[in-house]
Amino acid sequence: MRVFSSKMGSGVMGGLCLFVFCLSMIPAVYAHELWINAEAPKNGLFRADIGYGHAFPKPEPIAADRVHIFEPLQLVTPDGVTTLEQSGENYAYQKKGNLKKGSYMVIGFYKPTFWSNGPDGWAQTDRTQRPDAVYVEEAIMCAKTIVNVQGGTDDNLITKPVGQRLEIVPMINPAKVKAEEKFPMQVLCDGKPAKAVNIVATFAGFSDKNYNAFQGQTDLKGHVDFIPLKDGYWVVKAKHAFEHPDKAKADEVVLMSTFTFQING
Repeated sequence: MRVFSSKMGSGVMGGLCLFVFCLSMIPAVYAHELWINAEAPKNGLFRADIGYGHAFPKPEPIAADRVHIFEPLQLVTPDGVTTLEQSGENYAYQKKGNLKKGSYMVIGFYKPTFWSNGPDGWAQTDRTQRPDAVYVEEAIMCAKTIVNVQGGTDDNLITKPVGQRLEIVPMINPAKVKAEEKFPMQVLCDGKPAKAVNIVATFAGFSDKNYNAFQGQTDLKGHVDFIPLKDGYWVVKAKHAFEHPDKAKADEVVLMSTFTFQING
C-alpha cells in the first residue's frame, strides 16, 4: 500500500454533483464488502477491526482461505503511518498507547485477487488456471475510517488522499456534518478524479440489507455531495470496473472502496 506524506495537497474543493437523498430502491450490487471499524483509545489501547462480509457494521471471522488477501490495518497520523498488530480474532487489530486530541485515519487493503465463476461456482483462480470460467475478475478493495479523539475536528490530515487505488476522500471532517446536511467528498481512481462513479451508502441498523439509504454519482471532477439522513454510523461505498489489461487472465478489474464515519447531532 502506497501512503503519501501528510504534507501533500488536499485536492480540489467544491463542484456540482448529482445526488439522490431519498431511500434508494436500487438493490446493492456488492457481494462481500470490506470496511473498517475503529474507536478512540480506551485504557491505553487503540483497537480497529476489519469488517468483511454482508452484515455492516458487525465484523465476522475471515475465512481461512481468504486471510492472506488482507494487509494489516494501518493507523495514519500527522507523524506518519503505523501498522497495527493482529490480536485475537483474525479481523481484530490493536496498538498500545494513547492518541492526543485530533483526527486520524485507519486504512485497509484487500490485495489484488482473481475470482472466476464457472460450472462449479466461484474460485480464487484466473482464466489461465480455469479455462472453462464464464467470467473472471481481478478484485481490489480499499477501506478507510475516521477516528476523532477527544472531540477533534481537524481537516488537515483526513482531507488528503493516501494513495488507495479507488479512494473516497472527505472534503471536511465528518464531525462538522449534521444530519440532512451536505457532506462533500471526492472519489479518486489511481490518484485522478473518478467521474460518473456510482456511490451508495447505508447506516448501522438500516432495516433492509438489500437496499441503500443513499445513492449518488460523482461529477466530472469526481465530486459528490453525500447527504446523511440521520445521525449514526455510516458507510459510503464506491465501485468502479473496467476492462482487464490482460484478457488472457480476466475480463475486468473491479475496484471497490468504502469510507466509514460517525454523524452526530
